[in-house]
Amino acid sequence: MRIAISSEEVEMLGKIVKEKSGICLDQSKAYLFETRLGCLMKELRVDSYKALHGLILRDNTGAVGAKTVEALCTHETSFFRDKSPFQLLAGRLVPDFFRHNPGRTLQMLSAACATGQEVYSAAMALADAGLIPPTRQVKLLATDISSSAISLASKGEYTKFELARGIDAARLHKYFTADPQGTWRIKDEIRSMVFFKTANLLDANAAATLGKFDIIMCRNIAIYFSHEDKIRLYRNLKAMLNPKGTLIIGSTESLRGVTDDFNRLEDMETIYYRPT
Repeated sequence: MRIAISSEEVEMLGKIVKEKSGICLDQSKAYLFETRLGCLMKELRVDSYKALHGLILRDNTGAVGAKTVEALCTHETSFFRDKSPFQLLAGRLVPDFFRHNPGRTLQMLSAACATGQEVYSAAMALADAGLIPPTRQVKLLATDISSSAISLASKGEYTKFELARGIDAARLHKYFTADPQGTWRIKDEIRSMVFFKTANLLDANAAATLGKFDIIMCRNIAIYFSHEDKIRLYRNLKAMLNPKGTLIIGSTESLRGVTDDFNRLEDMETIYYRPT
């Protein structure tokens, strides 16, 4: 049963979500609380949002708060979402990297990866271009704040509906294997290129924990952050980038008015950024 949420309850729970994830959910997103927290509240045997809030505050383990954030976080994604960034990767950025860095391993981060479609799309695009082992050395790290999303992504299993959003027949049969349960599993040649890790991009020690990268894709996540948290996010991302590294953000996002730490560039119909 869907339970209506008051503005006071939105504010209370929204504050917790922001503290734990940086994501801002105000009264305009009340429907998310009402549609996504029902199963969790039933599991926890609480009958109101105030009771859920109280349980979060009393839980010394942090598990209830983490489950609440996971339930509310949007994991909307699809394969090859906005095709041009993947064309830029395979057609310009990665070939240029290997041309200027012979013998080096390319380190790439897919931040806020949700259930893995973006990072696997990048791996497939590089495979199509002949830019994967054994001809080239590539390491792809994918992170998300949601441990359940990371668990799903690491399995590399998708339904026909999920695959229909971006995967054509040629790539389906080239890079996936059907299993008896009716799902499709990504093949080992692609799966072995990718490593997954739970991480919060706003953590002060994110750069120290995750390391340095030559390319970072962080698309369509900052739109959920406050201005202050956007500044923190891009400060952390710059700290993770090698001096000549590349940052790719969402097609509707901009760094203007947020940070002067990056130069804006454009190639192959895609805007990208490099550290100043």
